[in-house]
Amino acid sequence: MRAALLRQHELRDELRPALNNGHKGWNDDEPAVVQAAGEIILRQYFGAGYDVRAVTDFVSELREAANNNGQLPRLKTEAVIRGALGETDVDTSGISSSEKLNVYFLSTVLAGGELKISDRDVDELIAEAERVAFGRGWHPPLAD
Repeated sequence: MRAALLRQHELRDELRPALNNGHKGWNDDEPAVVQAAGEIILRQYFGAGYDVRAVTDFVSELREAANNNGQLPRLKTEAVIRGALGETDVDTSGISSSEKLNVYFLSTVLAGGELKISDRDVDELIAEAERVAFGRGWHPPLAD
């Protein structure tokens, strides 16, 4: 996540095989950090008194940045983001874990870029996301 946030694309690609300790399949520990990071940065990006139309605009930007390749269905993406912002009347139960992970990850990268977060801010975001994930009962490997 750090490499993606800092636009270090080659390093990101080199590190990708290390996800899930290099094993095929899925674990919930690493995505818990991505979810927490997404929640943290989206709340910074939108602030407390956001207009729901701003979420719709952000989703349009997100879909465009992802080349609108079908991985980000508009309504599902909006629901995940609104849930991350703390809205309680949003139903994300029909959205798969991998779809949510994709939204959290891409939202974190886009919002971080638009906020122009520094290397230090990225490190603090990841450390805070790890603390949140641990607080929720997950056990992700810690960033170096």
